[in-house]
Amino acid sequence: MTSPRDNTLSDRDAMRVTQFGHPPTPVREPMPKRNDRNALIRVTHASIGVTDTGAAQGDYLLQPVRGFVPGYDFVGVIEQLPSVTQSQLRVGQRIAGVLPRMGAHASVISVAPSLLVPVPDSLDSATAATVPLDAVTAWFALDALALTRGTVLVQGAGGAVGSWAAQLATEQGLTVYGTASSRSRAYAGQFTTSLVDYHDPNWITQIIEATNGGVDGAIDHTGSSSIRRAVRQTGGVVRTAFGGAPGHQRSATASGFLTSALLRYARPRERICSVPIIVATRRAEYRDALTKLFAAVSRGELVPPRPRIVSPTDYAQAFAANIANPGEKMVLER
Repeated sequence: MTSPRDNTLSDRDAMRVTQFGHPPTPVREPMPKRNDRNALIRVTHASIGVTDTGAAQGDYLLQPVRGFVPGYDFVGVIEQLPSVTQSQLRVGQRIAGVLPRMGAHASVISVAPSLLVPVPDSLDSATAATVPLDAVTAWFALDALALTRGTVLVQGAGGAVGSWAAQLATEQGLTVYGTASSRSRAYAGQFTTSLVDYHDPNWITQIIEATNGGVDGAIDHTGSSSIRRAVRQTGGVVRTAFGGAPGHQRSATASGFLTSALLRYARPRERICSVPIIVATRRAEYRDALTKLFAAVSRGELVPPRPRIVSPTDYAQAFAANIANPGEKMVLER
């Protein structure tokens, strides 16, 4: 392996979930075991989202056992690379990535080089950290919807994934309708003016009337079956999450996955967009998507959320509160 820039590296700091229902505990622990295949990354920034807080509550289907480190995406610096690598990566380079399993809320992580994407020089690391997981989710949700024209409904158009989806859909020439609350409406209004309040019991009827029979596709994070009414029979619904009341999100996700799988060939059809699975199985496509997303943000074509910086000292309090204003993303900075 190429030599690390700091030969004194022996331990790392990490936020580890030792008890469900409580914020992760800061721990000092040995460095990840080094091997001939992985790169060693010094993490400088990692986003904090609802998936992380749900996992710490024991309410995330893909992380059912305690003892894990939260965080899917990160920005950092390469400290060590495998001796043989076919990529253009180099020690000291600033990179970003999404993990197929959580673990980014640590000072150093061991990562397959195939997960890494260079961060453009024009993009600061805190802003870059708001991009990978949420924007890649939106990218592949639209890819699964496979619309070349027409109308799309984005649930939570002012939310973490929805704001990216609304922008990307507009860039693709689609007409975007969105749902938003009164709290997020102003932010969502930057990306579409066709908004309905999802607290209004008649919002689906409003969408049907506004589109003369329903949208051609929908991107949904609630798992609600009622959204199918807003979509034409020839259209599709892509689920990025399945909601569920606190304490019941694992079961809601499990049943949602099954239901969507059974509706794959229904009218309207359904698809599931799970970025951890995509990252694990479609790495070249994932890297290409993240590279293009970074480039679009750098050019000002896509508007990222504002990073709300959280220090390791304030991590537990911020994690427990999990409150970010519309247009903000909490980012752990080391």
